[in-house]
This record gives sequence, C-alpha cells and structure tokens, in this order.
Amino acid sequence: MWLPALVLAALSTVLPAAFVPPPILMYHRVDPAWPADALGRSLTVTPQQLEAQLAVLHRSGVAVISVHQLYLRLCQGRPLDRVVVATFDDGYAGQAAYAVPLLRRFHASATFYIVTGNIGRRGHVTWSDLAAMTHAGMDIAAHGVEHDDLSVMSAARQRYQIDTSIRLLRDRLHVPVDSYAYPSGRLNRTTLALVREAGMALALTTDRTYVIPPQTALQLTRVRVRGEWTLQQFRQAIAAARRAGIAVLSEAAEGTFP
Repeated sequence: MWLPALVLAALSTVLPAAFVPPPILMYHRVDPAWPADALGRSLTVTPQQLEAQLAVLHRSGVAVISVHQLYLRLCQGRPLDRVVVATFDDGYAGQAAYAVPLLRRFHASATFYIVTGNIGRRGHVTWSDLAAMTHAGMDIAAHGVEHDDLSVMSAARQRYQIDTSIRLLRDRLHVPVDSYAYPSGRLNRTTLALVREAGMALALTTDRTYVIPPQTALQLTRVRVRGEWTLQQFRQAIAAARRAGIAVLSEAAEGTFP
C-alpha cells in the first residue's frame, strides 16, 4: 500500500503527540548453529529461541507486527499498547529459512532490512527468497547498498546508499519500501534530511545513543535481541522498552529531550 506524501511528511517531522513508541525488536541471525565468536553468538538466536519468544508474546495477546503495519496503525490512530514490532537486519539466509515460517505459524509479521549489495551472496537471502517473503506477508525495507556507517560519508555517498537500496528493492520486488534502518544505527543531520527526501515514513536506529534531539519518526530506537538471553530476560527487555517509550512521550510533552 502506497502512502500519501503529505501524511509521510507530517509523520517524518515529529512524532504524533499521543505516540508512545512500542518495543521494536532487532534480530540478526536465526540459525540452529551458534558461531564460535562471542559477538556472533550474541547476534544469533536459534529457531527454538525465536519460537519460544513468539509463543510467549502470542500467549500474552501481544500482536507481533512489521514496521509497515506500525505506520498504518499510526495513520489510523489505532492503539499500540498490545503491540511489539519485529525487525531482522542484514538479510541473512536463516531469516528466510527459519524466521519466516515461525512468524507465519504465529500469525505474525516482521520487517526485514536488506543490505542490497549482499543479496545472493553466500549466507544471505536471494531475490527469490525475498519474493517469497513478500508473498508470505513480510515487509521488505532498505538497509543500504553496503553495511557502512552513513555518519562518516559525504552527502553524495549517503544519497547513493539510501536512494539506490530503496529504488532497487522497489523495482525488483514491487513493494512500497517505506522505512529505513541505519547501518549500526549511525546517522547525522544530513542522513535525516536524505531519508526524509527519499520519502521514508519511519527510520530506525539502534538505541538512543545515536538519536539527534528531538527524537522523530526517523529516529525510532530498537531492542537488540541477544542470543544469550533467557526467556525471562526477553520479557524484561520488552517491559523496559515499554517504560522507555512512556518516558519518551513524557519528554516530548515537556520539551526535555536530552
């Protein structure tokens, strides 16, 4: 579904007054085999872990939705208190093989942020995978041509990374691509201007470390899901994100963003 330009512009400027950001989960690898290195293990959840996490949300009556669905709810003024947003970064092959079937089993959706330069490379999704994922109701969105730090690039280089990745996904998959995830969460004011010019409704960083005040719909923060978490720690992280969202709303009302 394509969205009106005026609505895009309005939401991309400032968060709506009643907007409490729901928890936005950030996954990376989904694989039954854990990598040998500590960082790789932290960025990997097994299919069994993901299944348990989706099951606990499902039993609690929490809807797991994509960023595109979040945007539609914002446009429609629908409540977000029983919602968690799921995102998967970088386009690893295990996301198509393991995450998508599990999401479908629990009647859930997610946004997959794709580094277009890696499509078809070993260990990453193919164009056929992406087409099947869209057919399965998943949201495909842009994460750059390469997974490089936008904040240290020239404006021209940033524009290439942003516009090229968005255009390629739209042209090949015939999908809206209405959100963007900054590689490693890093951005600057030029990045924000270029993402807004590209027509993005929402854009995601990693945590508030990289937010340039005031926080806008182009700087939504996420919860990095870690492979070493227990199910209880997963629940606690979501609860903490909800509390942080309420704090963001309070700060916005008082004009006290740090």
